[in-house]
Amino acid sequence: MDKVPEVSNFTLSIIVANRAGALSRVTGLFSRRGYNIDTLTVSPMVEDPTMSRIIMTSSGDEATRKQIIKQLDKLFDVKEVKLI
Repeated sequence: MDKVPEVSNFTLSIIVANRAGALSRVTGLFSRRGYNIDTLTVSPMVEDPTMSRIIMTSSGDEATRKQIIKQLDKLFDVKEVKLI
């Protein structure tokens, strides 16, 4: 019998360039692929005001998490993605 993928919540920390449209590109990636964003927090980084940190929670199986991280890494404004 096939094993059903385990769906769980996960949190991502995404560092992006603080430019117009950066948040829209990140959230657009989720909407284009049909992934739901459960929570979203964005603020400029104290250490470097030219960058912003996005803390985002979503849900999915391990394959979904890996795919989201890969796709986020490809975006121009994204500098770093961490699963926390």
